[in-house]
Amino acid sequence: MKSILLILTFLVSASAFAPQNFCATRDVNTVLFAKHVKDKAAKWAKAKRPRKSRPSDINRKPIVYAIHSFKKPAEYSISDEPAVLMSKPVAAEK
Repeated sequence: MKSILLILTFLVSASAFAPQNFCATRDVNTVLFAKHVKDKAAKWAKAKRPRKSRPSDINRKPIVYAIHSFKKPAEYSISDEPAVLMSKPVAAEK
């Protein structure tokens, strides 16, 4: 009788140091996440890019392209005339 009481007392006191779900099953709806989430690919790649450390890099002005200097070809201009189908080019005979 004393041995059973001693074992029972030992188990009760030992359960105080055991994890919470030592004897119980885990709930199905419980989600286990990592403490620190890894960066996704774009965020990781951004962190690995070189930094602008030189004054010439830091103070560099963006390049301004003269977009208005480009002339559109005539085939892309808007016209009120009806569409005209183009004929196939004829192969040059030798």
